[in-house]
Formats: sequence, structure tokens, C-alpha cells
Amino acid sequence: MHAAALVLIVPLFCSAAAAAAMGQSLSSLAKQCQFTLGHQRFDLCPIFEDDAGGWTISRSRKTPPTITKTQYHVSLSGALKISKKIPSEEQCPEGTWICYIMSNTRPKHDDEEPRVLRVIPVAGKLSLPSKGDDSKGDEFAAEEYQPGLNITTKLVPANKETKHDILHVHLHGGYYVNEQQKADIQFICDHKAEEPTSPTASYIWNGTHVFEWRTKHACGKTIEKSPPSDPEDDPADDPERDAPPKDAEDDDVPGDSRKLIDPELLASRSRRSMTLFASFTGVVLGIMYVLYFPPPRVRAFMSSYVKRHPWLLRSRVGERALVRWASEDFVFDAGEEDTMVNAEGDLDAIALDEQIPLKPSPRRSVVSNYGTAT
Repeated sequence: MHAAALVLIVPLFCSAAAAAAMGQSLSSLAKQCQFTLGHQRFDLCPIFEDDAGGWTISRSRKTPPTITKTQYHVSLSGALKISKKIPSEEQCPEGTWICYIMSNTRPKHDDEEPRVLRVIPVAGKLSLPSKGDDSKGDEFAAEEYQPGLNITTKLVPANKETKHDILHVHLHGGYYVNEQQKADIQFICDHKAEEPTSPTASYIWNGTHVFEWRTKHACGKTIEKSPPSDPEDDPADDPERDAPPKDAEDDDVPGDSRKLIDPELLASRSRRSMTLFASFTGVVLGIMYVLYFPPPRVRAFMSSYVKRHPWLLRSRVGERALVRWASEDFVFDAGEEDTMVNAEGDLDAIALDEQIPLKPSPRRSVVSNYGTAT
């Protein structure tokens, strides 16, 4: 039974590994619109040349008895301008690069002004409002908020819908009702796109506002690896040849070089890994419990299965071997007799109570065999 359990459990421990995404930190999108990720070179400069007044993404939907309208105001070259004609509580604060505004109207009341429901500064170089400022509706603890635009880029492998790797650009620094906000702009390579193009809003999840931007400029150019140096060069011409190799974290990357990959991406990967490990462990323990303490139906199935596949029990001692060993133990010289088997005299009472078990385990076996109690 234990041999059959091992045969069924061992294949469950096979697993596969996934490749990690490559990332880089940028101090400015407009000034660093040309950058390299992995072995691909990207040029987003034509996109920022069209960023005269930014982009506005609008969407309306019916929410009877009202109509709800959502708007994104996006600027990738600097902060959005503050309008003096709009109340401060109905627009994002100064320093915002991406602003989300939700409002609604009642179609049968044309004389009413739109009612603003939400104003969310998604990303930007913002200053955290004080706890006593009730007009903003935010009471962030200072140690919980991470200020700064902190622009990061990463290259994610293509999926089933895209033929090319997807370029993600993250802009941070936003906040709303005790929750940090950020923008995830996904640049998708589209050779058939008619320029100039603009982003579209996809969805919002846990403070992350996801945008999709299909453009020709997201098609990276593959960079060929530089040829190896000539091994015949004189070592004396290179004084630093004997210096230790430079660590990858010491590369001159604008911004904080330790933030090459988005921290939330690493956290989500860690959570997924822990969840998968816990689930896998639970499944294995459950299968082991069922195999070692099987219900009657499982016990009957395993017994019939092992009988149909006798090779699973090749490691067990057969009936013939047990009989042969017993015969060899009972071979005596002339006149000798085993008093434990053939008791006599005062030892009868003791010897008759002794038995020689042919199966060492006290548990009843699932498979009926020689020497097994029935």
C-alpha cells in the first residue's frame, strides 16, 4: 500500500518557473523619451511632441435616473494647469499629472450644473494634505504615503492577444481616501495605427488606473550584442582589467536604481508564490491522508487496483519465501524439538499463547495476503 502511495505522490512534485520582467527607472519621460530595456531600444519622443495640452479621455454611461461621466486629464510632460474658474475641491491639486473626475447629470433637468462625485489625483508630484484638512477627505498617515512621481518602465512578455512585448510605464504619487494611486500606461506595438494616437482607459483596480495606448512608437528595435573584445590586446593598455566586476545595481540609472522593478509587482509575485505553495502543500497533504487513512470505497478501489497491478508489490516478501523461511527455522538435529512450537511440560501454558506473526505491522492491510488476519 505504501509503495502504491509513493508511486501516486511523486509525480505531484513537478513544477515550472516563469521568466522575470525587465525594468528601468526614469527621472523624466519628456527628457528621456529614448531608452533601452533588455535588448530593445524604444523612442517615444514623437508621442511627447504631440503633448501640447495633454490628453482628455471621456466616457459616459447611463445610470438612471442620471448619466455618469468620467474624465481623465493626462499630461506626460509636466503638471496639469489649475483653472481659476473651477472651485479647488472640484479639480485635482497642484502638481497633478493625471487627474480622474467623475460627475453626473439629470437629463430632465437641463438647468442644473453637473454634480462632481469624485476627484482623484492619480499621479504627480503632490504634497500630502494635513489630517485636519477635511475638505480633501484624506487622512493619510505620513509614514504610509510615498510621495514622488517615481516613473518606472518595464517590459512584459507578449500574451495571446499581442505579438510584441508590452511596454509598461508607471507614474506614482497619487492618493485618494487613504489609498495610494498610480497609473499604468501599457504601450502596445501596432504597426497599423494611424498617428497621432491617444490613450484609452481600461479599468481601475486597487488604486491602479490602467490605460492602453496602441502606437507604432511602442515597437522597439532589437539591439545586436556588441562583439567580444580582441583577446590579443595588451593587458597593460587596460589598467582596470583586473578590477572586480561591476554590480548591476551600481549602473548609472537616473533616479533610484533600486526601484528598477515596480515594488507592487514584486509584492504581487510574492503573494502569488505563497498562495500557490500553500495550495500545493494542502493538496499533497490531503492526498497523503486519503492514501494512508482511506475511506471504505477508496480502500476497496486501491485493493482491486493493486491486485490488477502486482508489480507495485514486488518489494514485498512473497508467500513462498515466508514458507521457505519457516521450514528452514524448524530444521533440527535428531532428538531435538522446538519447545516454542511443540510445547511440553510446564511450558505448555506459556508456549500455547505465543504466536509467530508473518506480518510485522499490527494494522490490517488493505490487500489480503498470506499471513494477514481476515
